[in-house]
Amino acid sequence: MRKIYTLLIAFLITTGGGGVPYAHAELTAAHKDQLTKLNYMLSVDRLDFYSDGLADYLMEHNQAKAAEAIRQIRPEEYAAQNYVMQDLNNTDKWNELILSMLHKKFPEFKNLTLKDIEWNYNFFRKKLMEGFKADEIALKKEASISDISSHKVSFAKRSIPNVDGKAILLDSERYISEKTTRALFWDAAVSGKSIEFHMGTERDFRQRISQEDREVIAEIKTRAANYNKMYLVHDPRTNEYSYAITRISGDDRVKHLIAQLRILKYDSKVPLKNDFVRVYGNANQVHRDQEARLLELFKTVPKADVVVIGQKSAISNVITMAGMMAQMQPDLRSEVVADKTQISKLAQTVKESGSYFSVTTKASVVKSEFEKVTNPLAGNYEVYTSEQPSHDISDVLLETKDGKIVRWRFISNMWGDEVVPVARALRNSGHEKVVYIGTAGGLVGKGLKVGDVVSPSKTYTQAGKLFDLEAPTYGKDFVKTGMTLGQVTSPFDETKTWFNKWSNKIDLVELETGYLKENLGPRVSFQPYLLVSDVVGSEHESLAVAASDSGKRKNGQMKLLESLFMQSGIKAPVGNMDMISAELAVQRMYYKIDVLRPSRDITSKAQLTQLALRKGLSTDAELEALIKAEPAFDRQLLMDKLEKFSGATDLLAQKIKQVNFAIVGSDEFMNGTWNAKKALSLKLMIGTMTAADAESVYAKELAQIKQTMGKDLQIEVVDFDAEKSRGALRFNAGSKRVLAAHYENKILKKLGLTKEIDKNGGVRFREITETTGGMRCEAVML
Repeated sequence: MRKIYTLLIAFLITTGGGGVPYAHAELTAAHKDQLTKLNYMLSVDRLDFYSDGLADYLMEHNQAKAAEAIRQIRPEEYAAQNYVMQDLNNTDKWNELILSMLHKKFPEFKNLTLKDIEWNYNFFRKKLMEGFKADEIALKKEASISDISSHKVSFAKRSIPNVDGKAILLDSERYISEKTTRALFWDAAVSGKSIEFHMGTERDFRQRISQEDREVIAEIKTRAANYNKMYLVHDPRTNEYSYAITRISGDDRVKHLIAQLRILKYDSKVPLKNDFVRVYGNANQVHRDQEARLLELFKTVPKADVVVIGQKSAISNVITMAGMMAQMQPDLRSEVVADKTQISKLAQTVKESGSYFSVTTKASVVKSEFEKVTNPLAGNYEVYTSEQPSHDISDVLLETKDGKIVRWRFISNMWGDEVVPVARALRNSGHEKVVYIGTAGGLVGKGLKVGDVVSPSKTYTQAGKLFDLEAPTYGKDFVKTGMTLGQVTSPFDETKTWFNKWSNKIDLVELETGYLKENLGPRVSFQPYLLVSDVVGSEHESLAVAASDSGKRKNGQMKLLESLFMQSGIKAPVGNMDMISAELAVQRMYYKIDVLRPSRDITSKAQLTQLALRKGLSTDAELEALIKAEPAFDRQLLMDKLEKFSGATDLLAQKIKQVNFAIVGSDEFMNGTWNAKKALSLKLMIGTMTAADAESVYAKELAQIKQTMGKDLQIEVVDFDAEKSRGALRFNAGSKRVLAAHYENKILKKLGLTKEIDKNGGVRFREITETTGGMRCEAVML
C-alpha cells in the first residue's frame, strides 16, 4: 500500500485530555440520601424499560395477553414495592420481579411461571446495566475564574410548552427512558427540584457553576451514552438541589428537552417547580462560536474532496473493514485460490471489483477472518480528528482505483439546528461536495418501512420554505426517490394534529436536511440519504420500538455505504503513514527530553525543548540540570492561567474603548518558553501615553489586577515607543482572550498543534498534519 510522507511535527504527535475535571465526591449524609433516592428511581426506570422489551418479545412468541398485562404495570407500582437495590441491579432477578407484579395486579396470571416469560437476551440486559445510574463526582473548580473576570451568570426564563403526551404519535415515555431516563424527571416531580438547561460546552457549564459557587454531586448515566450530560447539582448557599442538562448546542434540542417536563408525570405530578425553566447561554452565540472554531479548523487543514455528515461510527467500521480485507488479500492482481471458504469468495469479489469496499455488507465475515491474521498492521486510518461540543470530525485519506489519493472528511450526526454552524463553515471554507446520511420517520400509508433508504427530491425547512434537492448518485438500484421531506424540531412535534396537517404534503420527516440545504447554499453539491428508522403513526414500527433495535436498518445502511465508496471509485484506505519532522533539530531535542522525562506533559516538554535549543544545551547532564530547574506543568494549568490572565488585559481594554495596547519585550510569553508554574511578566504600552500618565489613568484597574493576581501576573507599564510597538502583540476593547488567543493562534500553530476543549471540558492539543494548499514546511523554533 502506498506510503504518504507528510511534513509533520512528529515529536508532538501525543494527544490526550488535560487535567481530569471530575473525581469521586466526598458526599455528605444529605448528598448520600439524595443519591440513594435517585438511584432507586433510576433502577425502577431501567426495570420498566426492560419490561417493555420483554413485552415485545412475548407478543411475538404466543404470549400476547401476558405482554399486554406487563405493559399495564405502571412504574409507580414497581417503585411502591420497595425492592432492595441488590435485586434491581441483578439482571437474573428482573423476570422474577416482573412476574411477581403480574401475580399481584392480575390474579388471572397466578399460574404463569418464569418458564412462560423466559427471554434469554443477556446482551440487552447487560447493556441496560451500563446506564440508568448516578455516579458521584466532584467538580473541579475552574482556575480560569477569578474576581477580575467574573460576572453575574445570566439565564433566560423559558416558558414550558403545553405538550400532551397522549397526542404524540410514539410511545414518548419509552423513548425518553432510553434517551434521557425518566427517573430524573420523576425525582424532580416528587422532590420539587428544578431542572435547568445549559447551552454551550462542558467548560461553559463548569465555569457557570464555579462562578455561582455551586457543586456537582453526581452524573446521571443514560442508556444513550451520546446524549447530553446530566448532573445533580447542589447550592450550599440555599441548600437547594437541582438537575442540570448540559452540552446543548442548539435551540431545537432545548425545545425537545423542555417538552419532557410536560410529557412526564409521576403519581400525577409533573416536574415543574415554576411555570418556567432556566436556560443558560444563547443558541445564536453558541452557533457563532462554533462556526468560528470550525471555519478556522477547515482553513487550517486541507480542504476535503468529499464531506460526509452522519453515520460516522458505521463509516469508520467500514473503513477499518476495508483495511482488514486489504491485509488478507493485499494484491488485487494476484490469483485467488479457488476454494469454497467465505473469505475466498469475498477475495474473488474484491478482485473483480478492484475495491476492498465491495464487500462492505460482509463486514462481520471480514472481521472474523481477520482475527486469524498474524502480525496485522495498525487499523486506524484517521489522519486528523477533532472533538467538537455537538459532534466529532475525522479525516481519512483514501486511494482511488487509478492511484489518486483523496481526502474525505466524516462528521457525526447532529440534532436539528446544531448543523447550521457546520454547514456555514463548510460553505465559507470552500468545500464543494457534501453527502448527508441521516435517519427519518416515514409517514404511515406512504409505502415506507423500517430499513428503506430514501433520497428525497424536495425538503421543507423549519420556516416552511420548500427546496429542490439533487438527484441521488449512489444506490440507484435500491434508493427510493421522488419523495418530499418535512421538518420538525423534535419527535414530540409529531402529534395527531401535526399528522393531519402534513400527511398530504410530505412522505417522511426528520430534523436536519432543510437546515443543511439552506445554509450550504446553491454552490455546494448536497445529496441527502435518509435511513427510515420508524413509521410515524404505526404501532409496531414506532420510533420508541425501533430505538431498542436498530438491526432492521443495518442492511440498508451497509448497502448505501458500499455504494458510496464503490461509485466514487475508492479502492482502499491509506495506512502505514510515515511521518517526518520539518525540523530535525527540534525533533531530536524533544526525544532527548522525552527519554529523560517521559511522564511530563507535552506542553512542559515542548517548553523545555525551546529553552534547551536557545541555550545551546546538548548533553544529558545539561538537560537534566534544565529539567530540574523548570517545574513540570500540564496543559490544563497552562490554558487556565492564560484564560485568567486574559481577564486582566480585558479589564484594561474595556476602560476606554478607543485606546490601543501593545505587549512588548515579554520574550518568554511571546516565544513559548514561559513556564506556567512561574509568574508571567508583561511589559505593556497603553496608547501613546508615557508610563507615568498611563499608570495614573489606569490606576484603579492596575491596582485591581495586582490585588487579584498577586505575584502570578506582573504588569510593567512602559513609555510608548513606535519602533518597539511594530512587533508587539496588539489588542483593544474589541479583542477577546488576548493572551490565550496568542498562544493558540501563534505558538501552537507554529508547533503544528491546534487547541481543543474536549467534551469533558479538558484541554488537549491536536496535531495539524498538513496545511491548506499542501504540506507543511514551517520551522518549529519560534
